[in-house]
Amino acid sequence: MEKKKFWNYENKLTIIFFFVIGFVFFDRLAINYLFPMISVDLGLNYTQLGLLGAALALTWSVSGPLGGFISDKVKSKKVMLSILVLAFSVVSLLHGLAQTFGMLFVLRLLMGIVEGPLIPQTQSILAMESSERRKGFNLGFTMNTSNALFGSILAPILIVALATQFDWHTAFYLTIIPGILLSFAILKGVKNPDPTKYHAMHATKSTEKVKVKDVLKHRNIWLSIIVFSLVMTTLMAFQIFAPTYLVQAKGLSSTTMSLVMASFGVGYAIFGFLIPTLSERTGRKPASALSGLLLILVPLSIVFVDSIPLMMVLLFIGSAGSGVIGMSMSVIPVESAPLQYSGLAIGLTIGIGELIGGFLNPMVNGALADMYGIQTPLYVAAAAGVLAFVFTLFFKETAPSKVNKTQEPLVNTSVSVQS
Repeated sequence: MEKKKFWNYENKLTIIFFFVIGFVFFDRLAINYLFPMISVDLGLNYTQLGLLGAALALTWSVSGPLGGFISDKVKSKKVMLSILVLAFSVVSLLHGLAQTFGMLFVLRLLMGIVEGPLIPQTQSILAMESSERRKGFNLGFTMNTSNALFGSILAPILIVALATQFDWHTAFYLTIIPGILLSFAILKGVKNPDPTKYHAMHATKSTEKVKVKDVLKHRNIWLSIIVFSLVMTTLMAFQIFAPTYLVQAKGLSSTTMSLVMASFGVGYAIFGFLIPTLSERTGRKPASALSGLLLILVPLSIVFVDSIPLMMVLLFIGSAGSGVIGMSMSVIPVESAPLQYSGLAIGLTIGIGELIGGFLNPMVNGALADMYGIQTPLYVAAAAGVLAFVFTLFFKETAPSKVNKTQEPLVNTSVSVQS
């Protein structure tokens, strides 16, 4: 039997998309780590910090599905991807030119527009080009691991180091370099997917019209929507407000703050795929409950712990809460609804979660921070974490290994839970 070469197209595509998605989250989160410097320079308040996070989430949630629709109509998906990567790199560079809140706000709106379509497009292309035994790993590696590595580990360390060495303007200017390299890599290394593969993937799709009320008849679906919205509230409040809290309230230097935030990212990279993997044996419900419980540690350790080493250890442990994000976002919804409902089930969960946790949450928390102090969003994050844990206790078990031992599966569990 001929040994399969490592540098085959599947692995090449996985690596390219790993860096593309990682860079998307690097750019999305960079402003949170630089805000302590930006706020002093431009005289911004916490409400404006929340609005900057909400602006990107709003246009991201709209441009994602719209960009997917447009990509189905264009002749070359790889050219569209390459243009989008270059476009959001240019928008990131323009952040360095901003001299007012209004300009930053417009740029965040633009960034959401050009970044939103990238994830659904890269994930759908990768799903088409992946072998069945590798599909789960490829999608998880490019989405979860790259998100954590670039957005939560490298971003706080590198972007703060650049801003400290030069200034925050220069840190944004330099983001154009990886953007140009990735845009070129897509043009040279990515092939336009075979249309027959796309149609084959959707061959089992039901022609029956799917209604929202039919999806919400399944208890796990509306529970997933609630849990995902709450954990998004916790995660976004932490990622947006914790860097500024650590610098302005705790008195940490920007460099120390970046290391503290990176400790969460290290755990996120590990637990983001480890918890869902372990849930195959333990069951989705207990894994979700434990993960949700540990998530509460994240905001509380920032507020109540003064020892930096202990804070970093607790953040690493608390990052295990990232496991419940993936399970409530896709795994449990797909395993809980009939096949023809799976797309809508995931869409509802992500859409409502992004609306509440990514859009409304930063605006409300920013206003609360100005009224009651920068620690307030972290208290909100902890409360949301407690509620998320409580609601995970009401999930119906869906793990095939557990369901098949006691009863007939809830749905056709042969369906891939990757989406």
